[in-house]
Amino acid sequence: MLRFSLMLFVMWLFVLPASAQVYRWVDEKGKTHYGERPQQGRKAQEVKDRLANPAGSAGDAAKGSSWQDQEREFQGRRIKAEEEDAKRQVQDASRRQTCVQARDQLAQMKTARRIYKLNEKGERVFHDEAEHAASIARQERAVAANCG
Repeated sequence: MLRFSLMLFVMWLFVLPASAQVYRWVDEKGKTHYGERPQQGRKAQEVKDRLANPAGSAGDAAKGSSWQDQEREFQGRRIKAEEEDAKRQVQDASRRQTCVQARDQLAQMKTARRIYKLNEKGERVFHDEAEHAASIARQERAVAANCG
């Protein structure tokens, strides 16, 4: 008997909210509202068919998009972000490689006793001390620019 009483009580819990009155009213902006109690100072009508969903306005349909459209937009943003990340990684790798090369060249210049260039005839033309110091200074600036 107790079980039957408990089942009746649970059923009444579900039935009571369904039997509550539902009102419909329009606010000053023209938007339709639904509720158990009408807003004070508003003319409200009792809704007879409470099981049906209110029809959405054309503006609501234009504002919202389907979940498929939202998913496509999300996937497009994700793909774009991945492409930008890959591009950034390639640029970073290129910068690191340029930095390593500039540092290696600077280290070679500092340890070399004499630096030379080849002239038009293919002969070696050695730098004097001032040219050597200027070359090292240029390379240090290149390292600072590429590795900073």
